[in-house]
Amino acid sequence: MQETAGKPETRHLEIDHPWFSNDLMPIYHWTFPKEASDDELRACFRAREDWGARAHYPVAWVIDLSNIIKATATQRKAFGEHLKRFEEHNVRWNAGSALIVPNAWLRGLVTAVFWISPPKFPNKFFSGPVAGERWAKRQLEAKLAEL
Repeated sequence: MQETAGKPETRHLEIDHPWFSNDLMPIYHWTFPKEASDDELRACFRAREDWGARAHYPVAWVIDLSNIIKATATQRKAFGEHLKRFEEHNVRWNAGSALIVPNAWLRGLVTAVFWISPPKFPNKFFSGPVAGERWAKRQLEAKLAEL
């Protein structure tokens, strides 16, 4: 189904990558592993960008970074570059990204990525996924009410 006359699609598309859960679409859960190679990270970003080129409807994200124990400067830069490539989709369709960052190191990691590519979408830090999911749901409901 295509977007018609500026109206969003009514079907939701799955993101074909193991780090994403499509169970609560259009709220997508994105859970990062402890460590990832540069190639694994690029494959994840590519899957999300491919999905974003086809997904023309409001979404919200619960992005769980709590498992991460290592992220190189190259990977932080790659994440910032991914956000720049994904910016058009985020500006138009992202109702909010709940970032699960339960410690100062992870909050610093996200801050470093956002320094590379400042977000142009609502976002908020949470220590756990339950509160993040509730916030994402409220954000999505508000965005849908605007349409």
